[in-house]
Amino acid sequence: MTAKQITILATTSSFGTGAPAANLHFVVNPWGRKLLEAELASLLEEYRPAGLLAGTEPITRAVLTAAKDYLRVISRVGAGWDNVDHDAAAELGMRVYRTSGVLTQAVAELTIGLMLAALRSITLQDRLLRQGVWKKCMGGLLQGKKVGIIGMGGIGKRVGELVRAFGAEVIFHEVEAHEVPWGQRVSLAQLLEDADIISLHASGKQRILGAEEFKAMGNRGVILINTARGELIDEAALSSALREGGVGCACLDVFQEEPYRGDFCAMDNMVLTPHIGSYAQEARELMEKIAVDHLIQGLKEAEAL
Repeated sequence: MTAKQITILATTSSFGTGAPAANLHFVVNPWGRKLLEAELASLLEEYRPAGLLAGTEPITRAVLTAAKDYLRVISRVGAGWDNVDHDAAAELGMRVYRTSGVLTQAVAELTIGLMLAALRSITLQDRLLRQGVWKKCMGGLLQGKKVGIIGMGGIGKRVGELVRAFGAEVIFHEVEAHEVPWGQRVSLAQLLEDADIISLHASGKQRILGAEEFKAMGNRGVILINTARGELIDEAALSSALREGGVGCACLDVFQEEPYRGDFCAMDNMVLTPHIGSYAQEARELMEKIAVDHLIQGLKEAEAL
């Protein structure tokens, strides 16, 4: 007797569909980008999956309620899961999982790469050379810089360890009572005033840097890195700070709206990447494997597999 085939919807922008269970049928994101709420709702209605391998799309109460008759498990392919309405999922009997800790090294290494790119104007000089312009831009060292980390979770801590290896000093702001022996905990105001490089690693969607915070940085040409959440920064205020010199260079891997096609694309003092924090092959493969393992576990517990 052939086992019943179970449909799984994978809404991440990309996903390797190698399945450890032969009766799982994967439907992948047809747009290859972050889904809108309506697009997710449409795919759920069309395919009626028992499991959702979720990206960062909004998984709201309305979406979950509409899928309550068939959706049993939500497995986030990633560490963050604040895009899921957990209260609604619990009320509807849906299990929710995430792959915490898997991306720590991948995101931390990308963060260091962005810092070095900003310090040495690597991407700008690459563009100029391709245009036939032989121009050497004077840069700076990471060694000796004061790096301010906002959010001292797993990724923030790893970034701190890596910049320390370069000889940088670490200060950090964290709302919870985290302490590390190699970094000084300071207020957000003190960090904005003192840091040469500011790197965001906070969770949640509450805005941290807006016009007032950029003003507090002064005109020191701070380097700003965001590999965490696009919502943490007021992009219009950042654009003004870049034009006025308060921020010397900003390196963004995440944006309020993705794919990003805004004004930053025309600015030379920007380094932009298309949300690639997880896109190290080793990390991505492990993350997807764990997410599928969680999915299978949840389906078995829900007696759907």
